[in-house]
Amino acid sequence: MFIPPHITSQNYPKHEDAKKTLEEKGLEIGGYIRISTKKDSQKSSIGNQKKLLKQWAEVNGYKLTKIYIDVKSGEYTYLRNEINHMFEDSKLGKIKGVVSKEIARTSRDVMDIITIKRTLSDYGAFFISIKENYDSRTDDDEFLLILHGALAQKERKTTSSRVKVTQLIKAKEGKTNVPLPAYGYMLSENRQKLVVNPETAPIYRQIVVKFLSGWGQLKIAKYLNERGIKTRRGGQWSTNAIRTILLNPVYLGVTIYNVTTLIRDSKGRQKRVVRPREEWIIRENTHEPLITYDEFNRIQMIMNHRKEKYQHEWSCDRKYLGSSILRCATCKGKIYGFKIKPKKRKKDSQYRYYYRCLGVNGKCDGKIKSWDMQTIDDKLLFYIQSFFMDKNKLLKTMKRNINLFSDDPHGLINKREKYRLKLEKVIEAIKKQQLAYEQDIINLEEYKERMTELREEKNTLQMNIDSLNQKLERLDSAEHLVNELFETIKDHIENISELPMNEKFTLIGHFSEIYIDENGDIVDARFHI
Repeated sequence: MFIPPHITSQNYPKHEDAKKTLEEKGLEIGGYIRISTKKDSQKSSIGNQKKLLKQWAEVNGYKLTKIYIDVKSGEYTYLRNEINHMFEDSKLGKIKGVVSKEIARTSRDVMDIITIKRTLSDYGAFFISIKENYDSRTDDDEFLLILHGALAQKERKTTSSRVKVTQLIKAKEGKTNVPLPAYGYMLSENRQKLVVNPETAPIYRQIVVKFLSGWGQLKIAKYLNERGIKTRRGGQWSTNAIRTILLNPVYLGVTIYNVTTLIRDSKGRQKRVVRPREEWIIRENTHEPLITYDEFNRIQMIMNHRKEKYQHEWSCDRKYLGSSILRCATCKGKIYGFKIKPKKRKKDSQYRYYYRCLGVNGKCDGKIKSWDMQTIDDKLLFYIQSFFMDKNKLLKTMKRNINLFSDDPHGLINKREKYRLKLEKVIEAIKKQQLAYEQDIINLEEYKERMTELREEKNTLQMNIDSLNQKLERLDSAEHLVNELFETIKDHIENISELPMNEKFTLIGHFSEIYIDENGDIVDARFHI
């Protein structure tokens, strides 16, 4: 057999064309199911979709061997865990194709659905959508896929716009859109307004009075923590929490909405940006204020004055490699860079550079800890070098650092499904209560009491689901990030100490936090995921 030399020399991979499977029977395929937890009442259940896929496979001569289930937004594939497992099984030849109920159930972004189809095609697999009667094996130019994908994307945008319009109308009417009110407030009975919380509002006033009397944010945080007073989420107070409360204009009786929005970058990832000021919705006197304008302005002035007075020493050429990411392992507070003048300064004497922990949150022993800058920077570079050389170790640590203590996400998925089923029951119970009240089976007081309980339970379940979704989304992106990191640093990591400072900062910028103990040893690290 004759083989052209450019084929033998380049070692091209063999193309597996999925078209050859068109007439085959008994092919092993996978089913893909996605449901969103945001509006469960409008979504088909997992059970219904499973039943549909199994029946379709039997009728059309396919063997459905595995079903991949994602319970979250279908906008972008990188946020979905099971679809990545589906790609891996296609690559290994465990399945020859994938079937879904409809394209909108797979993805609602045109570029995303094309990527899914092309990824499967690269592995010699095909994609079928039942509702649209779409088969990728008969769509060479992808015209039909683009058309169906565009319609799904338009549906998502239209639904999002309807929700947004409702929220904008509420904001313009001075109503609140927040599920968790600011500390010192709670939601009114109809959940449309903020009302003063009799338990936490006095504590907010204590914070204001103490700050205006000269107390610092750290002293206030210590004061509250020592008395067992918790934040609105039940955690410990920190200087950042105190600062956020003191600078929040909601305590003036003001409602501000439409300040930020989510956009998509070139990789399909969402990021939050600030809207132009003219698009902000600002309504005054929407609820009872807890602070006067005079007090609020004085707080601003005090903070600005302290900021100007207390400037950390930074060198113009950014000497402090760990200044933005170093944290104290004891108090979890930021570690800052300082330069110190020698006591007996000579003409040729130079500054000495240090890192310092100032004892945030009152958890340190009161003694200011300091470390030699060069010693810590050398440890940082060695840590990064040794860490990035072991890909499996890096991935394992990244997952651990996002509070997922198992490589297998199925436990989280199962937990989320239990919450989702409970949420469905609560939503159904709310409907029954409304019907019972309309039919005079229960009186108004009984209706209000029961609805308050159900709404609280609904909000708690939804918060639990959202929390699990965030963990799974971060887990999904962990493997993708590991691959990106290795591609970025593979040519630099061996000689990391010889790199220019700007490249060292680029490498260390992949971390969000690196924790060191009192001896300067690195005990933990967290990544931008």
